[in-house]
Amino acid sequence: MKNIYIGDIHGRDIWKQIVAENEDADNIVFIGDYFDSFDIPGVVQLRNARDIVEFKKSTELDPSKRVYLLIGNHDIHYMRGINGKGTTSGFNANMMYEFETFFEENKEQFQMCVDIGEVLCTHAGVSEDFLKDAGYWTYSDKLHYDGVPEWINDLFYYKPNEFTFEGYYNRHYGLASPNGYGDDPGQSPIWIRPKSLQLSNKESDIKKTWIQVVGHTQQNTIDIKGKSTGGRYYYIDTLPSGEYLIEEDGEFRIGYCAIVKYI
Repeated sequence: MKNIYIGDIHGRDIWKQIVAENEDADNIVFIGDYFDSFDIPGVVQLRNARDIVEFKKSTELDPSKRVYLLIGNHDIHYMRGINGKGTTSGFNANMMYEFETFFEENKEQFQMCVDIGEVLCTHAGVSEDFLKDAGYWTYSDKLHYDGVPEWINDLFYYKPNEFTFEGYYNRHYGLASPNGYGDDPGQSPIWIRPKSLQLSNKESDIKKTWIQVVGHTQQNTIDIKGKSTGGRYYYIDTLPSGEYLIEEDGEFRIGYCAIVKYI
């Protein structure tokens, strides 16, 4: 089996080259953040996001291929019903209505989490603290993590504001996030930073259950040897350097594609 994991898009169409060079992929995961580029016009970002959705739709009748579109922090603040619109970084007020309409028209194409075998994919990562604070074990004796992906997707469907930056404030009953960058273990799977993610899960069975593939925090390169992650986390917000992640028959390696500069 061959799986392709594509990092934060931010309006780039480099994904087209990636999927063209991996036509034999069984699963393709887009890790989120389709908008909020600083150098690509909003209308171009929107056209690119529509192309991504159309690509996903084009594979729906192909039983050999699945495409998953995950939600990022630069996506959720354009969705209807989300609190604090315009208060998070990169928000494009000029394109707000167009981006919101895009997500409303295509909301069934997106999800917060997916697991493929022992690989758990979200935009930023799932921490033990988030699961505890958001209520995963409210009606459980905490014996397993089997239902985590489905629970996260259901939570997003019914309570999407649990995933906003301000959601941390709500879960902690008046305690605001102590770090304006999102570097605290209770932040959600679209906001938490690598240091806090790994710290929260250091003694947790979640680290034994899944390898996590996430984006959100830009890296120069993917740590494919796992020197800083123990081989349990792959941080793939690396499209600016042309890198993406390939998993084939349980082995991970870096894929490379040509860089296109936008002027």
